[in-house]
Amino acid sequence: MTDFAKAFEEKSRRLPASEASREMVAELTYDNFMSSFGCSQSVLQAFQDILGFEDRFWFKTVGALQGGGFSGLICGALATGLLLIGGRVGRDSLEQGIHGMLPAFEPCQREPCQRLTTWFRPMYKSTICSEIAGVDWFNMSEVADRFLGPEASEAHEKCARLASGTAHKIAEILSEL
Repeated sequence: MTDFAKAFEEKSRRLPASEASREMVAELTYDNFMSSFGCSQSVLQAFQDILGFEDRFWFKTVGALQGGGFSGLICGALATGLLLIGGRVGRDSLEQGIHGMLPAFEPCQREPCQRLTTWFRPMYKSTICSEIAGVDWFNMSEVADRFLGPEASEAHEKCARLASGTAHKIAEILSEL
């Protein structure tokens, strides 16, 4: 188990348990997004900050989730949440087989990944980044217009609020595992 995994396992059990901690991770996510853009890395950085550790490898890795993998697929904030939840309930090795995956689906866990997704979809009307952001990620001039053009502040605010709300929900779910 990596240092990141050990720290995450230990600290994610304690810190998000309070509403104040959940609000702090949401606020940090919002601030991260507004200052630097990028939903997935904004969420991960907020969790790293609140949990008191940093892992540049995972920070860099989740960057590929932004903009739905830069193709408008699943929202990067949602995908990062699924990864963080998986860090708590996922299996440790392939050798564990399907049985190692079952804790994520235990009734006592209330299916945490499904719980995040079923909260997210009605909240933001979709799980698909291109539908939520209103941009075709395969059209770079459209992306530039949306995030750098005259309506950029509105687009940034919308995505920052989505990432922030999602981070709060992720922390809530983690606190219940």
